[in-house]
Amino acid sequence: MRQTLSVAICVIVSLVVLAIATRYVHPHWMLATLHSLQLHAALACVAAMLFALILSRNLLSYALLAASLFLVGHSLYIGREVASSPTEAEAAGPGFRLMSFNILSENYENGAAIAQAIIGSGADIVNIMEAEPLLNSLGQISETYPYRVGCGVMVDDCDQLMLSKVPLRNATVRSLSGIFDNRFIMAEVTLQGRTIHVGGIHTTKPYFDNFHTLELMRAALAVTDTDGPLVLSGDFNASSLAPNMIGFLQWTDLRTAAWEQATWPVRAGKFGVPIDHVYVRAPLKIRTLTRMPDALGSNHDGLIADIVITGR
Repeated sequence: MRQTLSVAICVIVSLVVLAIATRYVHPHWMLATLHSLQLHAALACVAAMLFALILSRNLLSYALLAASLFLVGHSLYIGREVASSPTEAEAAGPGFRLMSFNILSENYENGAAIAQAIIGSGADIVNIMEAEPLLNSLGQISETYPYRVGCGVMVDDCDQLMLSKVPLRNATVRSLSGIFDNRFIMAEVTLQGRTIHVGGIHTTKPYFDNFHTLELMRAALAVTDTDGPLVLSGDFNASSLAPNMIGFLQWTDLRTAAWEQATWPVRAGKFGVPIDHVYVRAPLKIRTLTRMPDALGSNHDGLIADIVITGR
């Protein structure tokens, strides 16, 4: 019985390891979600193989344990490669605050509470996805954030929304694919005496054929068409471990915090997956990145990023 159970675990783990390993040969959209979950899946494989070794020790079990540990290590390595932290001296420099939150389009009962959370966030820039529950609170929000794109400004629909305490200049709204419209906003602001490009994005889910990669490519073209400090935040529906996300970050020279916060699913807490991101381009660096204390009925946790302007 012990031998049979050990073999069964080895078979399951070998299939998971092989599926993850396809990223090194030819990443396919059908496995994109698993690639985003590489760290979680690899850790589960490590735990499974340790249990399998307790049941029965053999060469295959050790080999699968080694492969699982490699995948864990590579996940951590990727996390370091896409991150950039300020030095102690840089962290003491001037900066600004950004809030990014997918509030869930049908979350109407919490619309007023979300509006209050936005107003009280202290953020200079706010990016909201699926913003329709805020329709009745826009007047109140505008007292703190008099400038916006979305929800009747530049676009009629209330989905992607950018709010600002300072004027939003040269704003553009793009549709990244034919699945959803107007889910990419770019604008310029002046903060701490510097012109900063700010972007808000909401990509489609990675298991919708190759649309996720297509949207990232179009967003990358828009990002690389700008120079200087830039911050891009939103719901990417994928972790930074996904191959197309790594390509996007390399192409755009964007970096994230030293440790990204898990944002989905909410009930998983800190053990969830970071699929909502705040990315910055030099000379910006993320001083702190934290989850909002309450998801307020959304299926995503919101993020608060304190961003420092280095290289002044």
